[in-house]
Amino acid sequence: MKSVTSRQNPWFKRVRDAVREHAGEIVLEGPKMVDDAIAAGWTPIIVVGRDLAFPDELLRAVSDTKTSQGILGLFHRPPFRFAADKLVAALDGVQDPGNVGTIVRLAAAFDAGVALLPGCADPFSPKAIRASAGAILSVPIAQVTAQQLIDTGRRLLYADAGGEAIAPTKNDILVLGSEGHGVSAEIRKHGRPIGIPTSGRVESLNVATAAAILLWQAWGAPASPPAG
Repeated sequence: MKSVTSRQNPWFKRVRDAVREHAGEIVLEGPKMVDDAIAAGWTPIIVVGRDLAFPDELLRAVSDTKTSQGILGLFHRPPFRFAADKLVAALDGVQDPGNVGTIVRLAAAFDAGVALLPGCADPFSPKAIRASAGAILSVPIAQVTAQQLIDTGRRLLYADAGGEAIAPTKNDILVLGSEGHGVSAEIRKHGRPIGIPTSGRVESLNVATAAAILLWQAWGAPASPPAG
């Protein structure tokens, strides 16, 4: 195993840039995450801690956790793919990577896909990957526009505090907006608002909490009729 001791080393720079930018390449951290990715068919470019040795100082510089487990896998960023055969949780302007990653994890739990409208945090950022708890390896994720969702012809629902208390179903598209701004005007124009009955003692639910409730409802609901 080759040792890397300098911040000027090309491999250190490449891993660091993948952590910071997560553009063409991403970093998965921890032996389980790396091994699960390999088992899922991802081919590592290099694995720090197996192919390369970083001293503690360099590990701390690229680790997204307080205490590094010593294993970092550098991978090519997977291509986006749209889930055409299952419920899609579409995120509209959800900027917190922790929420995005948590919703990816929920999508795995309830057999849904995820679509990202403009303004969302990157699901392949280190914080989002960590919040997904490994679900990022298997959940279909796409980057879309509102018009592309409309053009699918599927029933378009969006979460709204004043919406009807109906459950989404497995062939719907469920749009979840940010807590501050909700969904875009285009989604409101073409979609149907659905809500979650509450005591009224809080103004709104965290987007990941709302996603958990609605995805769970969809998990047990029959398919909806075709849109239109």
